[in-house]
Amino acid sequence: MKKFKRLFDTSRFARTTIIEDVGNKVTTRKDLKPQKADPSGKSPKRSTTKKYNLLTACCSVPSHNMTSNSEEHLDSTDNIMDILEINGHLWHSITLLQEKDIKELIEQQRYFKADQHLIKLEYERYTNDVANDESTKKEEKAINSLYELLSAEIFNVVKESFNISKEHPNLLKMAVQVKIQEEKADQIYLEEKEKSGSVPEFRPRQWDAKWLSILQHSVNERISEPLSGSEDSKTDWLTQCLVQLRSQLKADFDTIVNCINPCYPEEYNICVKYAECYCKTVSSHISLLAESGLKGKEVYPLLYWINKCYPDIMIAVIPSEDTRQQLLNTLLPEKIINHLKNEYFSVLRSDARMCMIKSLHIEEENWRSGKEPLVLNDCYHSELPIDIIQIIDGAVKDARTLTCELGDQALNIMLEETNYFLKSFQMSAENFEKSHLNHPNFISVVISIINSCESIRNHNTNEKITNLVLKESIHSVLNEMEKKKKDIILKTLFCKLKPHCKKLVTEKWLECTEPIDEILEITEKHLTKLKKLKAPHYQDLLMEIHQQLITEYILRIMKKKLSCKTENQEKQVADQIQNESQHLQKLFNFYGPEDKVLESALLKIAEIIRLKDVDAIIIEVAALFRDFPDIRKGHVRAILSMKVSVKRSDEKKILKILNTPMNDSNSSIERKLFSNPTLFKAL
Repeated sequence: MKKFKRLFDTSRFARTTIIEDVGNKVTTRKDLKPQKADPSGKSPKRSTTKKYNLLTACCSVPSHNMTSNSEEHLDSTDNIMDILEINGHLWHSITLLQEKDIKELIEQQRYFKADQHLIKLEYERYTNDVANDESTKKEEKAINSLYELLSAEIFNVVKESFNISKEHPNLLKMAVQVKIQEEKADQIYLEEKEKSGSVPEFRPRQWDAKWLSILQHSVNERISEPLSGSEDSKTDWLTQCLVQLRSQLKADFDTIVNCINPCYPEEYNICVKYAECYCKTVSSHISLLAESGLKGKEVYPLLYWINKCYPDIMIAVIPSEDTRQQLLNTLLPEKIINHLKNEYFSVLRSDARMCMIKSLHIEEENWRSGKEPLVLNDCYHSELPIDIIQIIDGAVKDARTLTCELGDQALNIMLEETNYFLKSFQMSAENFEKSHLNHPNFISVVISIINSCESIRNHNTNEKITNLVLKESIHSVLNEMEKKKKDIILKTLFCKLKPHCKKLVTEKWLECTEPIDEILEITEKHLTKLKKLKAPHYQDLLMEIHQQLITEYILRIMKKKLSCKTENQEKQVADQIQNESQHLQKLFNFYGPEDKVLESALLKIAEIIRLKDVDAIIIEVAALFRDFPDIRKGHVRAILSMKVSVKRSDEKKILKILNTPMNDSNSSIERKLFSNPTLFKAL
């Protein structure tokens, strides 16, 4: 007890003017009755120690040069009024009010002054050496009663902060300063406890914990529990609940930032404290929604609210992204979050698969309709790849509106579904090819399928895909489909060309131009449709047709169905081969880029047949060998066999040139003309 006397020592109390606060003004009053001085005339011992200054600090504030006749605007850094009597220098001259006067201050909402006098009165009673008799107990009970009254008033102000901060902000500021003053008093007593080992049973009063509890309670009352909704309109009900919650939070956060925050000292971080309270309440609210049996598409609005709406609203009260994210991470338990994600991805997958298959069925109906496919940008067009791409992009875009992580997961799911769809697409295309070979627009449909594959490939290439295994699987299916469709186009064309190709380089062929005319007509008709292929498939297929047609022509020479009997006939054969080669080249040049190397094959063969000088023939064979390194001696012998007569020695001399390596030889695919298995078989 003596230690507290040294800590809080006082003198005889003198009657003095009390400076009070009323609203935003500072006024003076002299009508409050002071407590009578001790008739004994004795004064407790005074102390001017450092400990003494600590207690007086709890009831003092930075001076704003206020006097009894001045008026000041109140802000969050003011303790409402500058109580000169309780400033460290004037502590001993305070007139100690009686309990009824302090109660009157509380009822007049002059909380800060009431609290200062309560702290003083509480100290006096605690440091009094009088025995713990009935009178002392009665006084302590009266003080506790006053504290209960004051705390009830203060905490009611805190509870009604949202209204009071707008209508009577100074009242909230005063309540905040009372809290700060009480915390200082608690701290003083706790510091003394560390030194003396004892502390009054009424200290610490722990207003901070009670304060936070009141904040939480007030927030809980503002966020009402979600209304019950019917199973038939659960999505509408959920959306309504979330919209209502968002509106409530936005309005509350605006009030916190603009009205409540200015009533608190900056270091108190009241916005963060409110945000923490709201996070707890919203967590409970959202948990109820999440556990209400949401299925399928009903999950998306909730995930969107959790990942987008709520974080955006929170920026107002917590600008710091790190602090905000730490708080958001506590919104829902991981188990509930995972359940919502799994439900969302489940419906995402099932919807994508259903929509893709539905689009495929529509495409199959278009194939069987007998109508020519649509033409867009000079190419056969199908809505199928557009549907598939939109399904993929839509799903990924929706998921990315939630988080980038969910967007990446959605992309992987869409790639899996694309892979599944392509296998169905491949099977449907093969079934069509088997059952509709005589379809009037069979080739056009096949071309549109190749174009569809190209569109899907381009989209798959452009996406930022990290799952390389899945990406490769998709490309593998597309490659296989495109190759098979090109083979079908080639096979269909050459089935029509074959009968006319067989008439080339025969005795009858010399008498008419019918075979080459038919070949040119059929090929041109086919190439007209092929122009509706997307590049680079059109260029590749055009080159393959050109090369295969030249191969067919050379095959007829290898068959040795014609052998010249005179030199004039040699010239006639050479001229006709040259002429027909030029017609073929003209046709392919019209539909694509010029290929001089491929064109030179028949021209050089014609020249070999025409020439008589062995050395000249050797030069021409060497040129043919340079352009087509895969030519063999058997091929040259077959060409030489068409001439009237070639000596055995001359033939050896000519063939010897094939043993000489060509420095500029190129064995790329477009120049592998004579290694065709069909030509080898003909030999």
